[in-house]
Amino acid sequence: MTPRSTKQSGLASLACTECRKQHLKCDAKKPTCSRCLQNEYFCQYLPSRRGGRRKTRNEPVRRASFRPPEQIETSLVLPIEATGQPNTPDNPARESWFHDDRFLRLFYENFHVAHPILVPSAVYHDRQYPDFLQMVVNFVGSHYISSVPNQQYKDKVIAELTCSPDRSPCMVQAWIIYSIAVYARGEWQEAQDAFAHSVDIALELGMNRRDFASSANPETSIEAESMRRTWWELYITEIFMAAPFKNTTFQCSTMAPEVALPCEDSVYTGTGSCEIPTPRKILDFKRRVFAPDETIFSSASYRIEAATILCRALVLNGLRDYHRDHLQAVENALVSWINHLPPKKLDIVDSYGNIDEMMFQAHMSIAYATMLLHLPRSDLQPVLSQSDDQFWPVATRHLASTLNRSIHSIKATEASRRLSDAISLCPNVPKHTPFAIPALALCGMIQLATSIKHNEECFDHHYNRVTLILGCLKSTKRIWNLADAAYHHLRTSAADNLSDSMERWCTEPPKKLFPSDSTPSSTERLNQPTRPTSAVSDGQEMLFPPLGSAFVDPTCYNDSFFTSLPDFDIH
Repeated sequence: MTPRSTKQSGLASLACTECRKQHLKCDAKKPTCSRCLQNEYFCQYLPSRRGGRRKTRNEPVRRASFRPPEQIETSLVLPIEATGQPNTPDNPARESWFHDDRFLRLFYENFHVAHPILVPSAVYHDRQYPDFLQMVVNFVGSHYISSVPNQQYKDKVIAELTCSPDRSPCMVQAWIIYSIAVYARGEWQEAQDAFAHSVDIALELGMNRRDFASSANPETSIEAESMRRTWWELYITEIFMAAPFKNTTFQCSTMAPEVALPCEDSVYTGTGSCEIPTPRKILDFKRRVFAPDETIFSSASYRIEAATILCRALVLNGLRDYHRDHLQAVENALVSWINHLPPKKLDIVDSYGNIDEMMFQAHMSIAYATMLLHLPRSDLQPVLSQSDDQFWPVATRHLASTLNRSIHSIKATEASRRLSDAISLCPNVPKHTPFAIPALALCGMIQLATSIKHNEECFDHHYNRVTLILGCLKSTKRIWNLADAAYHHLRTSAADNLSDSMERWCTEPPKKLFPSDSTPSSTERLNQPTRPTSAVSDGQEMLFPPLGSAFVDPTCYNDSFFTSLPDFDIH
């Protein structure tokens, strides 16, 4: 039966959902209209909803070949909780899970913030990424909804990726995003294999070349910036994935850095369809230390340099023999990175509470590199070291050093303190990169080891940092399985090693805070003025209410001798 047309618009009274969404003329042919057949869209017809408000539908779904509704796998559709209706072949309202806007929104609100290689969310739909990349994006976003069975979706995603013959930059982006997600799931070997796919395709395409990003797009376009970000994400991901494996084989990190540096994330996100600034070169960034005036580069630039120093620490730890000057060279690089930071890049939170994720990752990388460099050479190593510990570096050979073990312990503990301070400012770990999980686990273990090595006067100081890290890992393990493993390891280690100290701390009064000869009597307390008492620490006067010192944790040493980086602050 030929559908009749309305008088006003000439549109058929019966139109498929895709033509309705785009306000296009539909010839209403069945089983698929001419437009959907030509564009390879999934074509379906819904009953008329006269008098009712139209629902917002998803973007068109491109398929390699048309499949009628009864042939779509039920494992690729949303669970009942998401639609309110059972997912049966006769239910035309069901939709593919990998085109659920919730997953896309969660991806951009969380994962993309830490790994911003795709175009900004405002132009995501205009970009029209291929299906396999959209599936990966929504697979990652599905992890932020606990009721979604993402294991089923993972099987479909990996089948789509492995079966596709595509060798484009989009496939590189799909594989790298997938590899980071699988890494966060604790499936490290599969993450390594997936990442190897992304590197192979990227090198085949020449994404490491200077002119690749601008070969098909203007240098100041969003797409060119996305290509530059993709290469540097490969560069950084390779380094972080190597850390747990104690692996020192690198491809991206050993190549000449030809690709220009990414711009600020705030500029990239706010560009929309406008042009971005002309990208700056890596050589200009390296020359900044000799410039007469201080030049500020993007936060992503400092993140790249911090990851490079982390790579140097990993390589050094993997060498069988080396001169102690090699160790000193890496230590010099760690200290120099901090000293050459502009004042605007010292803090990771601004006065409005906005987090600079790239600078957070940069500071995290430096702290992680410092812990990995000094811990194997410290006297903390034997305290908690276990042969099967995936987060704790193992020293299997003599390690040359210009410092004694106690100094290495102090430097490792100071780095863990810096990282715990940073995470206390922005404890929402799911919004950070999953690569922060092993660094946080090592941070907590070092604080735990330090609490065992030190006397009990500073027990509460280290205990509070351990519980901070445990809380962050606990909130993250609901999303990423890797955090579950880190949380379990740190929790069990802390329970085994801190039980006696906790019992003594709770049953014995801290005499150093309340010496018996200075405790005021009841009459003296009544005669004391109500004005808060003062205490002096590090040259600054602090006011506490009476007996407030009971809640002030003592510190274990003056760390100002071992770092030039001031405390993180909000200004």
